[in-house]
Amino acid sequence: MDIFSKIGLDLRNKNPEEIIIEIITWVKNRWQSIASIAGILVVFGGLAIYFISNYNSAKIQSWEKISYAQGYASQEMTAQAIQLLDEIISKYPNSDVGQFAKFTKAEISYKTNNFNLAASLYQEIVTSGKSKNITPFAYAGLGNSKENLGKFQEAISAYNEFLAKNPDHFLASRIYDSLARCYLLNGNAEQAKEIYNKIVTLYPGSYWSNQLQKQAQPQQNK
Repeated sequence: MDIFSKIGLDLRNKNPEEIIIEIITWVKNRWQSIASIAGILVVFGGLAIYFISNYNSAKIQSWEKISYAQGYASQEMTAQAIQLLDEIISKYPNSDVGQFAKFTKAEISYKTNNFNLAASLYQEIVTSGKSKNITPFAYAGLGNSKENLGKFQEAISAYNEFLAKNPDHFLASRIYDSLARCYLLNGNAEQAKEIYNKIVTLYPGSYWSNQLQKQAQPQQNK
C-alpha cells in the first residue's frame, strides 16, 4: 500500500485533473488536522503544482496545434487541419482551447463550403456558451451557414439572436445587413426595409449606411 492509500487517497488510474480534484477534496474534508500533517501537504502541494504545470503545458501545445491547423488549412491541407483540431476537441471539450479548436474547425468547414458541418459546429458552440469571447462569432457563422444553405428563416433567427445578445458588437452593422438580405430572400420586403432604415439611423456615415444611400439615389432620381 502506497502513502496515498494509507491516508485514504486512491490516485490510481486517474488523470492529472482528477488527481488534483482528489487532493483538494481530501484537504477540504480534513482541514482540522492539517497542522499535524503539514509535511504530507507540502508533498501534495508539489504534486499538484507538477500536474497543473504539465496540464497547462499540454494546453499551450494545443494552442500551437491550432496555429498549425490554420496553416494546413491555408495550404488547402484540410484533412490534416481537421485531424489536429479533432484531437484537441476530444482532449479538451469543455475548455477555451477546445472550444476555439471547434470554432476553427467550423471556420474551415465554412470556407470549404461544408455548410452543414459548419452550422452544426457553430450551433454546438452557441448552445454550450462555454466561451463568451467566440460566441458572437459563432452566431454570425451560424447565420452565414444557414443563409448559404438557403435556410433563410433559421439564418434570420441566428442573426436576431446575435443582435439581441451583442447589440454593440463591431460586427453588428454587418449582421444587420445580412439580416435584411435574408428577409428579402425570404419574401419579407417590408421587414427588410425596416432593417435597412435602422442601419442608416444607427450607423450614419458608415460603409453600410453609405452603400444603402448610394443604392437608394438612382431610385429617387427616377
